[in-house]
Amino acid sequence: MTNRMVRIVVAAAVLSCAIAGASVTAHAAPGDLEALTKASDLDPDPADAKAVAAVCTACHSSAQFLTAARPYLRWEQTMQDMLDRGAVATDEQLDHVLSYLVKNITIVNVNSSPPDQLGMTLQIPSAVAEEIVARRTAHAFTSVDELKAVKGVNLDVIGKLNAKKLIAF
Repeated sequence: MTNRMVRIVVAAAVLSCAIAGASVTAHAAPGDLEALTKASDLDPDPADAKAVAAVCTACHSSAQFLTAARPYLRWEQTMQDMLDRGAVATDEQLDHVLSYLVKNITIVNVNSSPPDQLGMTLQIPSAVAEEIVARRTAHAFTSVDELKAVKGVNLDVIGKLNAKKLIAF
């Protein structure tokens, strides 16, 4: 994934920093890192939540985006808007924020998302994502149980995404 694409995705989490006139070097509000960590049950890397706290909560409460699950492409649009408004972060922070958003608050449509998005959100190898695409071409998925039947999917991740209503058909 290119730096430009990563920056596009990260901008959505920053939401409207430039409009508010806040500085991205501000500190996270008390409780934001805790809320971000608690909401990251699909993301085992604590550096991801810390990057979101540093970059995104400099301008916004974590509640503002933790409750705003959206498809990957919608995150891209929002993030590009934030970059256009002056949002900044290091490349390393952008990588961690992207990982956090994709794993924790991105809605994935099993029947229409491209293989790379399936792989990132479902946390599966590319070969398994390609198998999902092959199966949906022959017969659209209609349930989480059908998705769980695909060899190589992580049942724990699928269960958590489903509980958060992040899987669509």
